[in-house]
Amino acid sequence: MTAAPSSPSARVVLNADDIARMLPHRHPFFLLDRVTALEPGKSAEAIKNVTASDGVLAGHFPGRMLYPGVLLVECVAQLAAVIYGSAAAQASTGDLVADVADRVGYLAEIRQAKFLKPVVPGDQVVFRAHSGPRLAGLISVSGQASVGRELVMTARLAVTELDQP
Repeated sequence: MTAAPSSPSARVVLNADDIARMLPHRHPFFLLDRVTALEPGKSAEAIKNVTASDGVLAGHFPGRMLYPGVLLVECVAQLAAVIYGSAAAQASTGDLVADVADRVGYLAEIRQAKFLKPVVPGDQVVFRAHSGPRLAGLISVSGQASVGRELVMTARLAVTELDQP
């Protein structure tokens, strides 16, 4: 992991081990490969490499492997957890990465999801998420996914953040 940026536009890179410390998800639902930019509490960018060996592709669909749209939405939800988890970690430990998986809540709502192009093995998907307003325990999130210069998915979500135990 790189050091915390001094300016909001600086890039922070989190590897898979860093992400695993922040999320409760494990195989086969640990989906993000790397966080390539992060502004704790506000926004982040991450990548997911889609490979033919990804188990979900064996059944979706035989003869024409397509990465499921619902998992694209889940990637945005996981990136949202990194956004607010990094802010919680920074507030409690001064570091962007800490074991804050017990704070990660649930995907509460999917709104306005649009799937614009299929995602197939060999694609590197870039996800961007921005945290919006909070209402009680819900956090509004807008997200998108791109492959190269092509937008493949957009969605607005609501996620929950659990209170500290």
